[in-house]
Amino acid sequence: MTQKAITIKDLAEQLNISVSTVSRALKDNPEISQATRRQVQELAKQLGYRPNPIAVALKTHKSYTIGIIVPQIVNSFFASVVRAIEEVAESYGYNVLVSSSNEHVEKEKKNVNVFLGIRVDGIIISLARETTNYDHIKAIKASNTPLVLFDRTTTDIEAARVVANDADAACKIVQHLIDGGAKSIALITGPEHLSIGRNRMKGYLRAMTNNNLDIRQDYILRCKDFTVEAAYEATSQLLDNGQCPDAFFGINDEMVIGAMKALKERNIRIPDDVTLFGFSNSKRSRYMSPTISTIDQFPHEVGTKAAELLFEQILAPKYAKIREEVVNCELLIRESSDKSYKR
Repeated sequence: MTQKAITIKDLAEQLNISVSTVSRALKDNPEISQATRRQVQELAKQLGYRPNPIAVALKTHKSYTIGIIVPQIVNSFFASVVRAIEEVAESYGYNVLVSSSNEHVEKEKKNVNVFLGIRVDGIIISLARETTNYDHIKAIKASNTPLVLFDRTTTDIEAARVVANDADAACKIVQHLIDGGAKSIALITGPEHLSIGRNRMKGYLRAMTNNNLDIRQDYILRCKDFTVEAAYEATSQLLDNGQCPDAFFGINDEMVIGAMKALKERNIRIPDDVTLFGFSNSKRSRYMSPTISTIDQFPHEVGTKAAELLFEQILAPKYAKIREEVVNCELLIRESSDKSYKR
């Protein structure tokens, strides 16, 4: 049988004092004598009393907890963002609850409803791959719960957001590949509705146009998701059709790893025959052979900015402004796009 949770009322009855006195004693209120405070706190510890966060939230309208929803908790980028958010939250005396949508919109909706149900003081979210309808995000706004979007965002909702300078970074990547001798460059991308794919494609198209290079539609490989497997299948199909561009630009590192696998199976040398460039500086990119050139999105800075935008809304709602913070990226040139690399 589950033991009934100890309440403030139970402590008050055992000590024959008022509930309000117990409440203030637990908070170490100096208006209560030191002897009474010690007595209440010792009994609370002895009986295993724990405050009910939901009851506290209902009474004070503050839970001192924020919620974070990410597409994949095991992804190194998202893990680094979460760590940075936790650091900021702890400095403000807040707890953090983290959940993953696993790229599914229904799981994302469930997570949002749970966070709203327990009355978190704010929510930070990066949208799932499947998310095309934003009613559940609008529900956060409708509840007056502070909201920040990051990385995967939408302009359909007026909300604070933190994004990378995706288009400029992608343009620099493609220019680097062109400067290395590439004339034909394939883009490996994902679902069209996601902002990261659209913005990185803009950069790809800009660089190709600026250099008067042909933009071949058969070299734009649109995958159903952002996985190694999807990129492997798309690249394999292109190569089996007798097409082999000079370079591949994947909008994340996983897609480049998929392309690398397909190329290696056909004994196409990297970077001698084909150069590769990814995005996001995943841990795997550093340990592939050859190592993968990629982009550092500075996830710690992304997380810090997202948390600060949220706490502006929580702590000073009258003065908080809904705005977008842009984090600049940095190219990390590694072996996969450096033809001077010798194995």
